[in-house]
Amino acid sequence: MVGVAGAVLAGLAGVLYRMGPGLGGFGPGGMMYRATGFYCAGCGMTRAAYHLLHFEPVQAFHSNPLMVLLLPLVAAGIAMEVLAWVRGPERPTPRLRPHWRVTVALVVLLLAYGVVRNFPWWPFTLLAPH
Repeated sequence: MVGVAGAVLAGLAGVLYRMGPGLGGFGPGGMMYRATGFYCAGCGMTRAAYHLLHFEPVQAFHSNPLMVLLLPLVAAGIAMEVLAWVRGPERPTPRLRPHWRVTVALVVLLLAYGVVRNFPWWPFTLLAPH
């Protein structure tokens, strides 16, 4: 199962790498932005992933700064879960299990980020996708 998920993820990364953020018109695009004219917390994530795949971290940061900053934490959590699955339940493995307050703080951060990146004043304009 982990191998299948890894293969699907690698395939999707390959498509994004070759076709670009628009995915040749097959991607969903910014649905919230198209519907409301406002950026959500995820706006620019596909472009940021595209830039990271092309080793362009500065452009990735300009597309979605929060995603780029949280990516190492997400990658560590996924790696820990995969390792725990591979090792099995009989061999204890460290896992990323945040306290519920940390989870609530992350949700509040994402909601606040989605709001303030729409403010039309500097420095908030730096958070909007470029």
